[in-house]
Amino acid sequence: MYCWKSHVRNSDMNRDLRNLPADKILVEIEKRACEQSFYQFFLSFWDTIVQEELVDNWHIKVICDELQYLSHFIINRKRKPYDLIINVPPGSTKTTIVLQSFPAWLWAIDPTVRIISSSHSNELSIEAAMKTRDIIVSPKYRTMFPHVVLRGDKSAKRAYETTKGGTRDCTSTGSGITGRHAHVKLMDDLQDIQKAESEPDREAAIRHMKTLFTREVEKGNSVNILIMQRLHELDCTAYLQTLAKKGKRIIKHINLPAELNNSVSPPELRKHYVNGLMDPKRMSPEILDEKKDELGTYDYHSQFQQDPTPPEGGMIKRRWFTVIDAETSFTHVPHVHFWIDTGYEEKKNVNKRTGTAKNDPTGLMATYFRNGKVYILDYRSVYMEIHDLVKFINDWALEYGYRASRSMIHIEPKASGKSTVQMLRQFTDLNVKEIEGRKDSKETELRNMSPRIEAGRVVLVQGSWNRKYLDEICGFPNAAHDEAVDLTCYAGKKYLKGSNKKRSSETLNKVRKYLS
Repeated sequence: MYCWKSHVRNSDMNRDLRNLPADKILVEIEKRACEQSFYQFFLSFWDTIVQEELVDNWHIKVICDELQYLSHFIINRKRKPYDLIINVPPGSTKTTIVLQSFPAWLWAIDPTVRIISSSHSNELSIEAAMKTRDIIVSPKYRTMFPHVVLRGDKSAKRAYETTKGGTRDCTSTGSGITGRHAHVKLMDDLQDIQKAESEPDREAAIRHMKTLFTREVEKGNSVNILIMQRLHELDCTAYLQTLAKKGKRIIKHINLPAELNNSVSPPELRKHYVNGLMDPKRMSPEILDEKKDELGTYDYHSQFQQDPTPPEGGMIKRRWFTVIDAETSFTHVPHVHFWIDTGYEEKKNVNKRTGTAKNDPTGLMATYFRNGKVYILDYRSVYMEIHDLVKFINDWALEYGYRASRSMIHIEPKASGKSTVQMLRQFTDLNVKEIEGRKDSKETELRNMSPRIEAGRVVLVQGSWNRKYLDEICGFPNAAHDEAVDLTCYAGKKYLKGSNKKRSSETLNKVRKYLS
């Protein structure tokens, strides 16, 4: 670890300190070390705001050095090279680094910098701002950086200013920041962990983030820094990544899962992992095992592995599915049934405020049943207006083996479902039936279905749709869409429950015959 005290042994660097009194030399050396390194500043002022001893780890310096690099553009009012996303597990000292210490260090270098910080709650935002102020008014900071002075007439808990014109405003998701602009915006966990599954809360967090982006002193020069643990496939990180893929924003992504995997970013940071762990002290194997038990597969992979869709799936595992060759499947195929979960309308699914999916697509699944197993021939999702959808369903069903004497089109009567049923009956010769509504939640339905899937009784016919289907059903409830879940459960109810009863009755009769 770099330590400012090492400067004491470097006489060439400290010739200009010889005229200082002995008791001020160490203070001056530490001050210079803090000015040159945000990481050193963080170490020096840790005990000013935190009572516990710091458990240092390499990721802290990585984050500090990245923030220091961006500070060059902030302080010199230069065009920013990129905005920054940092994904780290909970308990990684991220709030202390970004929201509490970084603003104090920026002002030590340039007390004219204007800062806006935000979190998911008003209380947390104010607490972070107060911790920053605790650093600034501490005797140690006042001795090292006497040029940073807070205005007495503008020193509230949530907003304060320096006498040089620097400002610190804090806000929170759902709150406004009207009339305030900044050279840097610091955003820490804009969505509450307890509300990870809430679409309105996700949209509110993204909407708030987009508002903060507009609070620029000068367009193109204001740096946006988002630090968070992943919560959902459509969270704030995902929104920014989508913008980057579309070329609408340049983003640097630092991604640090608790356990080493291929998602570590930048890849060169993989070398810092010790025995496959990001932070062996804070997040030992024993601690991580406890977290897995406490949080469950979905939340652990989101919060600690920064992966809202676990590779092996959550409630449903990828390894439970068998994929068979298409040619083998179509040999002696019995009657095919079709399952449809309708969406709403064509390409109005994008919420202009948040960029996330507003309406679900229409999900379609073709299945047949043989030897106690459900075979899925095809699964797809489409965004279509109803007249195009009706034609598509007709052509799709005929393509996948619809027979008037044997097949049925099952449609969930929600959204545009009833209208679709009516139009199919009026304009096609397809057999159409409304699906009986769910009596339990999706989670309960899928949980009831999971033993049958684990037993290998849902088989996929090889096709380009396989990955999309597995991503949805294995990613539930964190996947962006869940039409595959609904349709699989509906098909399972028809095929597998009835089959179980029939087989149980047959087995009982055989047992009775044997015993007699």
